[in-house]
Amino acid sequence: MSTKFYHLYANAVAADGKSHVVTVVGKLENRRKRKEFKEPFPVDLENGSVVDGQLVYSRKLFNRKLTLGMSICHPLDRFDEEKGVEVAKSRINNGYVLGELETSDVSMLTEDAVMAELLVKLQHITENIDDYLPY
Repeated sequence: MSTKFYHLYANAVAADGKSHVVTVVGKLENRRKRKEFKEPFPVDLENGSVVDGQLVYSRKLFNRKLTLGMSICHPLDRFDEEKGVEVAKSRINNGYVLGELETSDVSMLTEDAVMAELLVKLQHITENIDDYLPY
C-alpha cells in the first residue's frame, strides 16, 4: 500500500469580517483490496440430480481511496501552513473527515483529479465559511 498527501489553502472572510485561512488535505491510498465473489454453480449429485450451489472465491483488486480533511486557522492566530496540514491530517486519521472517494479504476483519482477535488472543496468552504464555523 502506498499513501500520499496533497493540500491546498486559501483565505476566507466570514460574515463578521474576520479572515480565516482554510486548509484542505487529501489522503490518497493505493492498495490491493480483497473482494469476495459469489456465483451460482450447478452441483451434480451421485444420483444424477443437479442442485443449485454457489461458488465463493476472493481476489485482490486494485483500489484507490481519497479521504478529505480540513483545518481553519483562527483569525487571531498567525497562519502556519505546516500546522494547518498537520491538524487536517490528524482529523483524517481520527475519522473526522469531509468525505471519501473510492475507485477500482487506475485512470481515476489521478494526481490532477485529486487536486481538482481539493480545489472544488476548498472553494466551497471558503465561499460558505460561516457554515463551517466554529470548526
